[in-house]
Amino acid sequence: MIPTIPVGAQTLSGGQVQVSNQSILISDNGQVMIGMDITLPTAMELSSNCVATLTPVLKTQDNSYNRILPAIWVYGRIRSIVQQRERSIPSDAYTILRRKNGTEQTVNYSARIPYEKWMNGAELELLADVRGCVNCQKEESSAFVTRANLERYVVKPAVAFVSPAVEAVKNRAEEGRAYLDFPVNQTRIYPDYRRNPSELAAIKRTVDVVKNDANTTITEIDIVGYASPEGRYAANARLAQGRAEALKNYVMSEYGFKADLFKVNSVPEDWAGLREYVTKNALPLKDEILSIIDKNENDYDVKEGCIKALDGGKVYATLLQDCYPALRHSDYTVRYVVRGFNVEEAKQIIRTRPQQLSLQEMFLVAQTYEKGSNEFNEVFDVAVRMFPDDPTANINAAAIELQRGDLQQSVRYLDKADAQASATLNNRGVLNLLQGDLDQAEINFKKAQSLGSAEAGANLKEVSKKRKDNAIFGNR
Repeated sequence: MIPTIPVGAQTLSGGQVQVSNQSILISDNGQVMIGMDITLPTAMELSSNCVATLTPVLKTQDNSYNRILPAIWVYGRIRSIVQQRERSIPSDAYTILRRKNGTEQTVNYSARIPYEKWMNGAELELLADVRGCVNCQKEESSAFVTRANLERYVVKPAVAFVSPAVEAVKNRAEEGRAYLDFPVNQTRIYPDYRRNPSELAAIKRTVDVVKNDANTTITEIDIVGYASPEGRYAANARLAQGRAEALKNYVMSEYGFKADLFKVNSVPEDWAGLREYVTKNALPLKDEILSIIDKNENDYDVKEGCIKALDGGKVYATLLQDCYPALRHSDYTVRYVVRGFNVEEAKQIIRTRPQQLSLQEMFLVAQTYEKGSNEFNEVFDVAVRMFPDDPTANINAAAIELQRGDLQQSVRYLDKADAQASATLNNRGVLNLLQGDLDQAEINFKKAQSLGSAEAGANLKEVSKKRKDNAIFGNR
């Protein structure tokens, strides 16, 4: 159905011609169907010797195009008798009607004409004229009836969402990196030394976030110490391990944790960090530095010597000042488990600590909101932020973006989803459909339907409707 614009009545011979139930539709075979009820009310009188014609005209607003439709001929009593005697039927007559003054008469008007591009937005006007004898002056009037709104069919695809599996144990982690300062060749932590007050405070904040939360239980604290490639490898191995152990002892003393809660490791020299720094920065002899780093040489002291020899030691001096301090760090991870939440609890937690929820808990929260509402969509936005590599989180996020019309973002999510899952295939088909690729959309929908997707069945009907639309309007 095409919405129409209501119209007022038209004055005709002292009465009014009334138009109602106006519609301009387009059929599957490209025919424009025009319909309306034209009523001659009780008050409208037509002289016995007169004839009136009511002619619908579909025209553009600037009158550059028009289509005159068959007219309704209304005869007064004497003119009707003459017409019947002469058996004359006007060539443009939709119907011939004898006017019964004092009586309401209605004609259910309908016409079909081939669709042409100019018709979208065209106006339907009803022209009326009344005349008596041949030489009598003709009375003319007209009324606007409705405007054609023959828009292209807009597909209404059904996206698929996936209910995530239950997460039996919710293992989570808080991570951090500390740049503690130690006196040369020492492994003891001095809390007030240089940057240590702020670095130790950051570590404690990370631990406190978990320890002070009644919903969580710490299961392990991992510490990995790193030294820079400055000096002998063996000495750096001792420093890296010793400083990691020192951090463990500090945290134990601050919180009273037992030693078996900790897992301590070390990396004697952070060559991976050195390579990352060199790759990202514009340095003299950059390729030569990378070649030395990547060289198949197990003796790291030899590698360091090669870097020192570059450009008379200038390259090494730059790295020593700008890069090496950041390679001396301690990485720490606080691992913990989170208890389960009911839906009402989860609705609160998702606003403050969403990382504590499972995907399934978030999904249940979403079901409490109207589908497509801002609250509903936000839940899936949060879910994919918390679980950026999870296939289920990504397929649901893709569904949200398809509904929003952000096709580029939906592709990013679809690429991380299970390619062979029915929901992914359906949503891929929705993407194709919105892009206008009906053939590929149909392929994906049929695959998804074969895997049990109810949405795909509905979407195949959308493909069919759009094909018909293309046949009428052209594939554009």
